Parts: sequence; structure tokens; C-alpha cells
Amino acid sequence: MEFLSFSLCIALGFLLSGIWFGLCLAIGILTQKAKKSWLSYLDTALASTIPILLISITMGLYPFQPSGIRDIKIYTTAFITVFITIVIITHKKTAKSRKGKDLLLWGIDGVLMEIPQRLMMQSFVYGILKLLGVLSLTFYTVIATALIWCMAIGMQTVLSKKTFSKDVFIDVLASFVFSLGIGYVYQQTGFILISMIAHFSERIVSCYVASKRIAINKD
Repeated sequence: MEFLSFSLCIALGFLLSGIWFGLCLAIGILTQKAKKSWLSYLDTALASTIPILLISITMGLYPFQPSGIRDIKIYTTAFITVFITIVIITHKKTAKSRKGKDLLLWGIDGVLMEIPQRLMMQSFVYGILKLLGVLSLTFYTVIATALIWCMAIGMQTVLSKKTFSKDVFIDVLASFVFSLGIGYVYQQTGFILISMIAHFSERIVSCYVASKRIAINKD
């Protein structure tokens, strides 16, 4: 019975990711027409607004857990997750070296990406599984959210007519590992600021490592 509930949750979550992606595209088109290119950096967060509002009204967002933020294991898990993700993502052949404003905006994009991943998707998954009466809510919520997000990457790859190269596989693997670790951290705390700092750190350090590798290869 739990397998059926879990599968239904995955399907509904994937549908939500498709709606969110469609809203991202629509916002991107509108910002281009309005000649407000700077708004494109906010498309992931803006596209989440309506889904988050609906989730908040119907099921409620995942609640803040004060006791969780005092647990040292939470910060250890976040650090290890970021470290492993960096090791994985820096193996991409197409890893870019970013500097200055470009690097800062890339980091901020990671911060904003936590809004659809945690406030929208993880709250939605938790709410659906809870309604379906699934036991071990933390475990299944974290796993389902990670799987859905990886499926969304696959969907975006298909829609953009890209091939499933080694770099795409690395992106999916890195996303899965990050979503498992940081998803657990969020599930234990409900404090999105930790997730945001982790995502920002991962992107900044990954770019730094990539820039060093590129410099070595040039020499």
C-alpha cells in the first residue's frame, strides 16, 4: 500500500515540477518582452509563488522545528553533503569558471533554487504522503523529493533537445546527492536558511575548484 502511495506522490510531484517549469518559461518570455532581463534571475522563485501559496492554503508548508537547528548532526550532514556534491559536480567536462558578478549571481541562483525545492516541492511531497497515511514520513519525503527533482532535470533535458551525456548524468547524480542530504536537513529543521547557505556554498566552491582545474589544464 505504501508503495502505491509513494508512486502516486512521485507522479503528482512530477506533474507539479512540470507546472513549475512551464511557469519559469512563461516568466522568462515576459521578462524578455518587458526588457527587464534582471528579472530572469528571479524566475525560479517567482514561478514558485502560486504553487507555494496553494500548498500553504491547502496542506500547509513544512513547519519550523526549533529543536532541529540545535542538533550538531544537522550541520555535519549539511557540510558532508556539500563536500560530496562538489566532488561530483567538478568532474563535469563543461564545468565553467565564473568570477565577480557572474559568480555571485550563480550563487544567488542556488539560494533561490531552494525555494521551489524545499518550500514548494518538499512541502508538497510531505503533505501528500501525510494525507495518504504513509509511515516513515521523513524517509519517504526526502527520497521522493530527490527522485522528482532528478526526473525534472531529465524532463528539461528532453525538452531542450539535449543528449544524455556524461555531464547530464553528473548533474543528475549531484542533484540527487544534494537533495538527499539537504532534504534531510530541511526535514529535521524546517529552516530554509540552512539549505540556502548550503546551496550557495556548493556553487561558489564548485566554481572555484573548476577554475583551478581549468588553469592547471591550460598550463
